[in-house]
Amino acid sequence: EPVKIHTHLVTLHQGSDSGKTSFFLVAGMFGNVLNLRHLALMLGQDRPVYGFQARGLIGDDEPHLTVEAAATDYIKELRDVQPHGPYLLGGFSGGGITAYEMVRQLEASGEEVDLLAMLDTPLPIRPSLSKQDKGLIKLHELRSKGFAYLSEWARNRLAWELKKRQAKPEQNATTPEFNNAKIEAAFRTAVECYTLKPWNGPLVLFRPPLDKHWKVSGGRWVSLAREYVFADNNWTPWAPKTRVVEVPGDHDSMVLIPNVSVLADQIKSAIDQAEPDELATSASVGPSSDWLDVTAAE
Repeated sequence: EPVKIHTHLVTLHQGSDSGKTSFFLVAGMFGNVLNLRHLALMLGQDRPVYGFQARGLIGDDEPHLTVEAAATDYIKELRDVQPHGPYLLGGFSGGGITAYEMVRQLEASGEEVDLLAMLDTPLPIRPSLSKQDKGLIKLHELRSKGFAYLSEWARNRLAWELKKRQAKPEQNATTPEFNNAKIEAAFRTAVECYTLKPWNGPLVLFRPPLDKHWKVSGGRWVSLAREYVFADNNWTPWAPKTRVVEVPGDHDSMVLIPNVSVLADQIKSAIDQAEPDELATSASVGPSSDWLDVTAAE
Protein backbone atom coordinates (compact mmCIF):
# COMPACT_ATOMS: atom_id res chain seq x y z
CA GLU A 1 0.00 0.00 0.00
CA PRO A 2 1.53 3.37 -1.00
CA VAL A 3 2.41 5.78 1.80
CA LYS A 4 -0.11 8.62 2.02
CA ILE A 5 1.29 12.11 1.59
CA HIS A 6 -0.19 14.40 4.22
CA THR A 7 -0.72 18.13 3.91
CA HIS A 8 -1.13 18.79 7.63
CA LEU A 9 -0.05 15.76 9.65
CA VAL A 10 3.62 15.70 10.69
CA THR A 11 5.22 12.87 12.69
CA LEU A 12 6.96 14.70 15.52
CA HIS A 13 8.05 11.53 17.34
CA GLN A 14 7.47 7.86 16.48
CA GLY A 15 7.22 6.94 20.16
CA SER A 16 8.15 3.61 21.69
CA ASP A 17 6.43 0.30 20.93
CA SER A 18 4.32 0.65 24.09
CA GLY A 19 1.06 0.55 22.11
CA LYS A 20 -0.09 3.68 23.95
CA THR A 21 -2.56 6.09 22.33
CA SER A 22 -1.00 8.76 20.10
CA PHE A 23 -1.05 12.41 21.12
CA PHE A 24 -2.01 14.93 18.41
CA LEU A 25 -1.00 18.57 18.74
CA VAL A 26 -2.16 21.49 16.57
CA ALA A 27 0.43 24.20 15.81
CA GLY A 28 -0.12 27.80 16.96
CA MET A 29 -1.41 30.78 15.00
CA PHE A 30 1.45 30.72 12.46
CA GLY A 31 0.73 27.08 11.68
CA ASN A 32 4.30 25.86 12.22
CA VAL A 33 5.10 22.83 14.43
CA LEU A 34 8.85 23.54 14.73
CA ASN A 35 8.58 25.19 18.16
CA LEU A 36 6.84 22.04 19.47
CA ARG A 37 9.67 19.62 18.69
CA HIS A 38 11.19 19.76 22.21
CA LEU A 39 7.81 18.92 23.74
CA ALA A 40 7.29 16.07 21.24
CA LEU A 41 10.73 14.66 22.06
CA MET A 42 9.79 14.42 25.75
CA LEU A 43 6.24 13.15 25.26
CA GLY A 44 7.49 10.71 22.62
CA GLN A 45 9.25 8.66 25.30
CA ASP A 46 5.77 7.32 26.15
CA ARG A 47 3.75 7.40 22.91
CA PRO A 48 3.74 8.60 19.28
CA VAL A 49 3.31 12.37 18.90
CA TYR A 50 1.91 14.00 15.76
CA GLY A 51 1.56 17.67 14.86
CA PHE A 52 -0.85 19.47 12.56
CA GLN A 53 0.52 22.35 10.51
CA ALA A 54 -1.43 24.91 8.52
CA ARG A 55 -2.23 24.61 4.83
CA GLY A 56 -0.26 27.17 2.80
CA LEU A 57 2.64 27.32 5.27
CA ILE A 58 4.99 26.71 2.35
CA GLY A 59 4.05 27.11 -1.31
CA ASP A 60 1.02 28.56 -3.03
CA ASP A 61 -1.87 26.71 -1.35
CA GLU A 62 -4.43 29.05 0.17
CA PRO A 63 -4.82 28.73 3.97
CA HIS A 64 -8.12 27.69 5.53
CA LEU A 65 -10.46 30.63 6.13
CA THR A 66 -12.66 28.89 8.70
CA VAL A 67 -11.81 26.94 11.84
CA GLU A 68 -14.41 24.32 10.88
CA ALA A 69 -12.79 23.59 7.49
CA ALA A 70 -9.31 23.32 9.04
CA ALA A 71 -10.62 20.93 11.73
CA THR A 72 -12.38 18.74 9.13
CA ASP A 73 -9.22 18.41 7.02
CA TYR A 74 -7.06 17.71 10.08
CA ILE A 75 -9.48 14.96 11.19
CA LYS A 76 -9.26 13.23 7.79
CA GLU A 77 -5.50 12.91 8.24
CA LEU A 78 -5.78 12.05 11.95
CA ARG A 79 -7.99 9.05 11.00
CA ASP A 80 -5.23 7.75 8.69
CA VAL A 81 -3.11 7.25 11.82
CA GLN A 82 -5.84 6.45 14.35
CA PRO A 83 -9.18 5.55 12.72
CA HIS A 84 -11.16 5.58 15.97
CA GLY A 85 -11.05 7.09 19.46
CA PRO A 86 -10.69 7.61 22.25
CA TYR A 87 -8.41 10.48 21.19
CA LEU A 88 -5.84 12.62 22.97
CA LEU A 89 -5.72 16.08 21.40
CA GLY A 90 -3.91 19.31 22.14
CA GLY A 91 -3.21 22.69 20.65
CA PHE A 92 -0.63 25.40 21.25
CA SER A 93 -1.95 28.95 21.54
CA GLY A 94 -4.48 29.61 18.75
CA GLY A 95 -4.13 25.98 17.65
CA GLY A 96 -6.12 25.03 20.74
CA ILE A 97 -9.18 26.66 19.13
CA THR A 98 -8.87 24.37 16.09
CA ALA A 99 -8.34 21.40 18.44
CA TYR A 100 -11.53 22.43 20.30
CA GLU A 101 -13.46 22.33 17.00
CA MET A 102 -11.88 18.94 16.13
CA VAL A 103 -13.20 17.59 19.43
CA ARG A 104 -16.68 18.89 18.60
CA GLN A 105 -16.64 17.27 15.15
CA LEU A 106 -15.19 13.96 16.41
CA GLU A 107 -17.84 13.68 19.13
CA ALA A 108 -20.58 14.58 16.63
CA SER A 109 -19.43 11.57 14.59
CA GLY A 110 -19.72 9.29 17.64
CA GLU A 111 -16.06 9.25 18.74
CA GLU A 112 -14.71 9.80 22.26
CA VAL A 113 -12.06 12.30 23.34
CA ASP A 114 -10.28 11.51 26.60
CA LEU A 115 -8.36 14.79 26.83
CA LEU A 116 -8.12 18.20 25.23
CA ALA A 117 -4.86 19.87 26.31
CA MET A 118 -4.73 23.59 25.55
CA LEU A 119 -1.32 25.26 25.77
CA ASP A 120 -2.14 28.84 26.78
CA THR A 121 -4.99 29.05 24.28
CA PRO A 122 -7.02 32.28 24.28
CA LEU A 123 -10.73 32.51 23.52
CA PRO A 124 -11.39 33.15 19.80
CA ILE A 125 -12.62 36.66 20.60
CA ARG A 126 -11.54 38.27 23.85
CA PRO A 127 -13.44 41.08 25.58
CA SER A 128 -12.07 44.51 24.63
CA LEU A 129 -10.97 46.97 27.28
CA SER A 130 -13.65 49.37 28.43
CA LYS A 131 -13.11 53.13 28.00
CA GLN A 132 -12.94 53.42 31.77
CA ASP A 133 -10.16 50.82 31.99
CA LYS A 134 -8.20 52.35 29.08
CA GLY A 135 -8.37 55.65 30.98
CA LEU A 136 -7.15 53.99 34.20
CA ILE A 137 -4.17 52.47 32.34
CA LYS A 138 -3.21 55.88 30.90
CA LEU A 139 -3.47 57.34 34.40
CA HIS A 140 -1.21 54.58 35.82
CA GLU A 141 1.35 55.26 33.06
CA LEU A 142 1.24 59.03 33.58
CA ARG A 143 1.78 58.60 37.30
CA SER A 144 4.75 56.24 36.87
CA LYS A 145 6.43 57.87 33.84
CA GLY A 146 5.21 61.46 34.00
CA PHE A 147 5.26 63.50 30.80
CA ALA A 148 7.75 61.04 29.23
CA TYR A 149 4.71 58.78 28.75
CA LEU A 150 3.04 61.29 26.42
CA SER A 151 6.07 61.47 24.10
CA GLU A 152 6.39 57.64 24.23
CA TRP A 153 2.72 57.31 23.23
CA ALA A 154 3.22 59.78 20.34
CA ARG A 155 6.33 57.87 19.12
CA ASN A 156 4.48 54.53 19.22
CA ARG A 157 1.53 56.02 17.36
CA LEU A 158 3.79 57.43 14.64
CA ALA A 159 5.65 54.11 14.27
CA TRP A 160 2.31 52.29 13.95
CA GLU A 161 1.11 54.69 11.23
CA LEU A 162 4.39 54.33 9.27
CA LYS A 163 4.30 50.52 9.53
CA LYS A 164 0.73 50.51 8.18
CA ARG A 165 1.81 52.45 5.09
CA GLN A 166 4.91 50.39 4.30
CA ALA A 167 4.75 48.33 1.10
CA LYS A 168 4.88 44.57 1.64
CA PRO A 169 8.30 43.11 0.69
CA GLU A 170 8.38 40.94 -2.41
CA GLN A 171 8.65 37.19 -1.89
CA ASN A 172 12.02 35.69 -2.73
CA ALA A 173 11.16 33.03 -5.30
CA THR A 174 14.41 31.10 -4.94
CA THR A 175 14.01 29.84 -1.37
CA PRO A 176 10.96 28.31 0.32
CA GLU A 177 9.68 30.82 2.87
CA PHE A 178 7.18 30.25 5.63
CA ASN A 179 4.14 32.30 4.64
CA ASN A 180 3.69 33.62 8.17
CA ALA A 181 1.81 36.81 7.26
CA LYS A 182 -0.61 34.94 5.00
CA ILE A 183 -1.24 32.22 7.61
CA GLU A 184 -1.72 34.77 10.41
CA ALA A 185 -4.20 36.85 8.36
CA ALA A 186 -6.23 33.74 7.45
CA PHE A 187 -6.19 32.53 11.06
CA ARG A 188 -7.43 35.86 12.40
CA THR A 189 -10.23 35.85 9.80
CA ALA A 190 -11.18 32.28 10.79
CA VAL A 191 -11.32 32.85 14.56
CA GLU A 192 -13.27 36.09 14.24
CA CYS A 193 -16.12 34.27 12.48
CA TYR A 194 -15.92 31.07 14.59
CA THR A 195 -18.98 30.36 16.70
CA LEU A 196 -17.84 28.87 19.99
CA LYS A 197 -20.15 26.21 21.41
CA PRO A 198 -20.15 24.76 24.92
CA TRP A 199 -18.31 21.49 25.59
CA ASN A 200 -18.61 19.37 28.70
CA GLY A 201 -15.49 17.27 28.25
CA PRO A 202 -12.09 17.12 29.98
CA LEU A 203 -10.23 20.31 29.05
CA VAL A 204 -6.89 21.01 30.71
CA LEU A 205 -5.37 24.46 30.20
CA PHE A 206 -1.61 24.66 30.70
CA ARG A 207 -0.54 28.28 31.03
CA PRO A 208 2.35 30.39 32.35
CA PRO A 209 2.03 32.64 35.42
CA LEU A 210 -0.53 35.41 34.88
CA ASP A 211 0.77 38.76 33.62
CA LYS A 212 -1.02 41.12 36.01
CA HIS A 213 0.33 44.44 34.80
CA TRP A 214 -2.36 47.05 35.53
CA LYS A 215 -5.15 46.87 38.08
CA VAL A 216 -8.36 48.33 36.65
CA SER A 217 -12.06 48.59 37.57
CA GLY A 218 -13.86 45.84 39.47
CA GLY A 219 -10.59 44.43 40.82
CA ARG A 220 -9.71 43.11 37.37
CA TRP A 221 -6.22 43.00 35.89
CA VAL A 222 -4.88 43.83 32.44
CA SER A 223 -1.73 42.31 30.90
CA LEU A 224 1.13 44.17 29.24
CA ALA A 225 -0.52 43.13 25.93
CA ARG A 226 -3.55 45.17 27.11
CA GLU A 227 -5.91 42.24 27.53
CA TYR A 228 -8.01 41.30 30.55
CA VAL A 229 -6.36 38.58 32.62
CA PHE A 230 -8.34 35.45 33.54
CA ALA A 231 -6.98 32.55 35.62
CA ASP A 232 -8.56 30.10 33.15
CA ASN A 233 -8.18 32.29 30.01
CA ASN A 234 -11.99 32.57 30.37
CA TRP A 235 -12.66 29.01 29.11
CA THR A 236 -14.74 27.75 32.07
CA PRO A 237 -17.99 29.46 30.92
CA TRP A 238 -17.68 27.38 27.71
CA ALA A 239 -16.11 24.22 29.12
CA PRO A 240 -17.19 23.84 32.77
CA LYS A 241 -14.79 20.95 33.41
CA THR A 242 -11.76 23.13 32.59
CA ARG A 243 -8.75 22.50 34.80
CA VAL A 244 -5.76 24.84 34.94
CA VAL A 245 -2.12 23.86 35.40
CA GLU A 246 0.41 26.65 35.77
CA VAL A 247 3.81 25.99 34.17
CA PRO A 248 7.03 28.06 34.07
CA GLY A 249 7.97 30.52 31.34
CA ASP A 250 5.83 32.84 29.24
CA HIS A 251 3.51 32.24 26.29
CA ASP A 252 6.37 31.43 23.89
CA SER A 253 9.03 29.98 26.20
CA MET A 254 6.72 27.49 27.99
CA VAL A 255 7.25 25.06 25.06
CA LEU A 256 11.02 25.65 24.85
CA ILE A 257 14.01 24.43 26.86
CA PRO A 258 14.36 24.60 29.87
CA ASN A 259 10.67 25.20 30.77
CA VAL A 260 9.30 22.52 28.46
CA SER A 261 10.39 19.65 30.73
CA VAL A 262 7.87 20.79 33.37
CA LEU A 263 5.14 21.17 30.74
CA ALA A 264 5.86 17.68 29.36
CA ASP A 265 5.66 16.13 32.83
CA GLN A 266 2.36 17.87 33.52
CA ILE A 267 0.85 16.78 30.18
CA LYS A 268 1.94 13.18 30.90
CA SER A 269 0.25 13.43 34.29
CA ALA A 270 -2.96 14.78 32.70
CA ILE A 271 -2.95 11.96 30.13
CA ASP A 272 -2.44 9.38 32.89
CA GLN A 273 -5.45 10.76 34.75
CA ALA A 274 -7.57 10.95 31.60
CA GLU A 275 -6.98 7.53 30.06
CA PRO A 276 -9.60 4.93 31.02
CA ASP A 277 -7.10 2.32 32.23
CA GLU A 278 -5.74 4.87 34.70
CA LEU A 279 -9.10 5.93 36.13
CA ALA A 280 -9.04 3.53 39.05
CA THR A 281 -5.55 4.65 40.09
CA SER A 282 -6.17 8.37 39.68
CA ALA A 283 -9.48 8.15 41.57
CA SER A 284 -7.72 6.74 44.62
CA VAL A 285 -4.87 9.25 44.45
CA GLY A 286 -7.07 12.30 43.82
CA PRO A 287 -6.24 15.28 41.64
CA SER A 288 -2.67 16.50 41.29
CA SER A 289 -1.60 19.25 43.67
CA ASP A 290 -0.70 21.29 40.59
CA TRP A 291 -4.35 21.75 39.61
CA LEU A 292 -5.52 25.29 40.25
CA ASP A 293 -9.03 26.09 41.38
CA VAL A 294 -10.20 28.39 38.61
CA THR A 295 -13.32 29.27 40.56
CA ALA A 296 -11.16 31.01 43.15
CA ALA A 297 -11.10 34.79 43.18
CA GLU A 298 -8.78 36.22 40.54
